Amino acid sequence: MWKVLPKLGLIKALAFIFSILLLSVILCLLGGADFLVALSFDNLLEISTYSSGVSLLFVFIIWLLAKWGWKLVWYIPKLDRILNETVCPNLNGKWTGYVVSSFKDEEGNSKKKHVEMVIKANFIGFEIKLKSTDNYQRSTVIQSEIYKDPRDGNFYVSYIFESVIDNPLPTDDSKFDGAAKLVVRFENNNIFLVGTYWTNRAWQRGENTAGTISLTLEN
Repeated sequence: MWKVLPKLGLIKALAFIFSILLLSVILCLLGGADFLVALSFDNLLEISTYSSGVSLLFVFIIWLLAKWGWKLVWYIPKLDRILNETVCPNLNGKWTGYVVSSFKDEEGNSKKKHVEMVIKANFIGFEIKLKSTDNYQRSTVIQSEIYKDPRDGNFYVSYIFESVIDNPLPTDDSKFDGAAKLVVRFENNNIFLVGTYWTNRAWQRGENTAGTISLTLEN
């Protein structure tokens, strides 16, 4: 989730906070506001020790906030919607919906399949797990991210996945790769993921598939 934040502004803010903490520790060790204190080898070692402690504490606090602390703010009623739409959407939870493939059945209709997706996200990591409810294939997401496109201001979720079919049909492949790009939509206080996907499934025969994905976050 951290990728959606302005990189330079975030670095500047963290550097400013760390500098204030470190300077406060040094001033305390040197006798408050007395800048004329002569430095010795002993108090240099003392400053170095305390500075290391402050650095570790600062990193630990930032890690806690990025891992769990941000939720205290994102789950505040009314404020959560503003943060979701302007800062970064909280996509944590179980998503359900349908995949409509370009593959045609014997009657010439597009194949529609019910799917489930579980997203676990914080400001350190972003993880997606896919599941097809018909148990015909197993999909593993090997790379995923959420980002904000500056061209249209929308948030997007993209991922690359690998699918394995243990008992494929004679006309199917046992293994294939694919990718998807979904836009995050906010409608009537609900969040939706809508987009397209494509695979290299049966590409040697010119039958590789693509299609649409529509998912809704379960409350």
